[in-house]
Amino acid sequence: ERLGCRRWLRRLFLRGVLITLAVLILLGVGFYLSQPKFYHLLVIGSDQRNSEHARSDALMIVSIPKSKQDPLSLTMVPRDTKVEHAEKGLQKITHFYAMWDDTVDRMGNVELTQSVVEDLLDIKVHGTVEVTFDSFTDIVDTVGGVDISTGHVDGAEAQELVHNRFTQAEGDFGRAAEQREIFKAVLDKAKSPLVARKIYDYLQTSDRARLRLSMPSLISFGLAYVVGHRGVTVPAMEEVVLPGEGQRIYTPSFDKSLYYWVLDEDGTKEIMDKYLK
Repeated sequence: ERLGCRRWLRRLFLRGVLITLAVLILLGVGFYLSQPKFYHLLVIGSDQRNSEHARSDALMIVSIPKSKQDPLSLTMVPRDTKVEHAEKGLQKITHFYAMWDDTVDRMGNVELTQSVVEDLLDIKVHGTVEVTFDSFTDIVDTVGGVDISTGHVDGAEAQELVHNRFTQAEGDFGRAAEQREIFKAVLDKAKSPLVARKIYDYLQTSDRARLRLSMPSLISFGLAYVVGHRGVTVPAMEEVVLPGEGQRIYTPSFDKSLYYWVLDEDGTKEIMDKYLK
C-alpha cells in the first residue's frame, strides 16, 4: 500500500513539473511573440553650433531584429527628403528638427522629427539619440578613434569628413556615406561592454547629446533578442539609403524653388518590407 502511494505521489509530482514547464514555455512563446519584429533607434545628427535652431543634418534608423532570420540594418533618410506635412506643408525632412519654441529647453524638435519619420516609413520608433557636431567629435574620441576605409581617424578628423559636403565628390551623398561608415565603426567598437558603457555615460551627462529610451521596452526586447538569437550575438549590419531622385520644386513657404529628394515609392516600400517591418 505504501509502495502504491509513493508511485502515485511520484506520478503526481511529475505531472506537476510537466504542467509547470508547459505553462512556462507557453508564457515564453507568448512573451516572444508580443515583442516587435524590430527595435528601431532613430539617430539624429544636428548641425547645431550655437543657440540657433538646428536642423537634422543626418537621420539614420538602426533596426535591431528580434529574430536572427531578419537583418540588422542601418537605414539612411536623405536630409532633403520631400515631406508633405498636414500642418507644416511642403518641407524637407531636415527642417522639422528646427521647428521648436524657444521657451522649451531642447536641442531640437525630436518629437516632431520622430513622428514625421514614423509616418513616412510606417514604423514605430522606440528610442532616439541626438548628437551635435561637437558631441560627435567627443564620442569618436571617447572610443579612442575609429578605423575606416581611409585609415584611422580621431574625433576632429571624423567631424571634418562628415561636416563639409564640398570636399566630397558626391556632395551630400558622399558626406552621408562617410557618416554611415564612421557611425558603423563606432557601433562596432560598442560591442565591447566597457566602450558601450563609456558611450552611455557620455550620452547621459553631456549637454550636447541626448539619449531617450524606454528602459522597460528595451529590456523586454533585449530578452526577446537573446531568445531569438540563442544568445548575445551581433550580426553584420546591412546598410541602405532610401531611394529616389533629386528635383527642384516650388515651395510656397520660401517663395522659390528648392532642391528635394523625392522618394521612389516602390523602392522605398521594398526597403521598408525587408529592413523595417
